[in-house]
Amino acid sequence: MTADEGHLPSPDDPAFRDWLRSLSEILDIALDADIGTVLETDLGAPDTLAFLRTAFARNGAMPALYFAEFLGEHRRTHAERAVTALLGQVRRDTGRAFDIPVRYEWPAEREATGQVTVGHEPIHGIGAVGIAVEAAEGVQCHLADRDRLVWPLCPTHRTGTRATRTAAGAAWVCRAGAHVVASLPA
Repeated sequence: MTADEGHLPSPDDPAFRDWLRSLSEILDIALDADIGTVLETDLGAPDTLAFLRTAFARNGAMPALYFAEFLGEHRRTHAERAVTALLGQVRRDTGRAFDIPVRYEWPAEREATGQVTVGHEPIHGIGAVGIAVEAAEGVQCHLADRDRLVWPLCPTHRTGTRATRTAAGAAWVCRAGAHVVASLPA
């Protein structure tokens, strides 16, 4: 347990919820939803809640503009890690090396939290798993659009897979058989 874990706010803590409501209104992101119950979305995922609780514990109720920069850097860092790991897998699987850009644009009026993209795909996730799924989609789209490469393939069905959030985390799921092919780095 880190020093911060002992001071994490409860998801129901009024000050934490007020902070989330304030961020939601100013940044136009739905952080004040019932974040502990909706596991199918990135917002309600345990890793998203952990990130938000840790940010609050370490920084207090930081103003929305500071949080926007903090969130943008968090997204960029996790997207870069995921893309680096994915490109290593692509190289091992195909023998080919690719470069896929991860870009970050600072918060602006148009995008209050900034914009991270992998190739041309935006990253909206907050938790590591959501970011990994979206980064994997960005890698797949980039490889398909630029190089006409379908990757990764299900070894059983020889069809493409899709990046998906599962109960166990981020995974490649077969489009034909709907079974997990491999875990994604998160």
